[in-house]
Amino acid sequence: MKVIFKHMVSGFIGNADDMIYYYDPRLGRVLARRKPRVKATARNYAFGNTIKNIMSIHPSPAYKDDLMSYAERCYNTPLFKGVRPLWNNLYMKIMFAMQKDYPGMDLNTLTRADIIDLALPCRTVSNAVAAGYLPEVRNWQELTAAL
Repeated sequence: MKVIFKHMVSGFIGNADDMIYYYDPRLGRVLARRKPRVKATARNYAFGNTIKNIMSIHPSPAYKDDLMSYAERCYNTPLFKGVRPLWNNLYMKIMFAMQKDYPGMDLNTLTRADIIDLALPCRTVSNAVAAGYLPEVRNWQELTAAL
């Protein structure tokens, strides 16, 4: 939802009541959305722990740059329809798709050493695309920075 401010408060970004205000640089304006109401369940807690472990692997800056480059190449393709995905969403997509191919692998205990030792396809973006975890975009073969 577009936000129109009164009383010269044009730069507000943050939380107020049940709304979150944020600046979208692509649109060049402040937007608002409702705060999500998520119930604390055991399943949500387990999912949160999985996400924490995946992010604790700390991808290298070059790997992040490759994911950002991939995201830029995804923009305006028929699969993404004008939406540019974020690097961390692509990273999560790779990890969860990889878990489907390797059913014995547990994302709660996965480490960088496991990824390297088992030669998993998530080591580079080009390997992930070749494995079918991400759709092909132009020049995806150049994205070879290691995790």
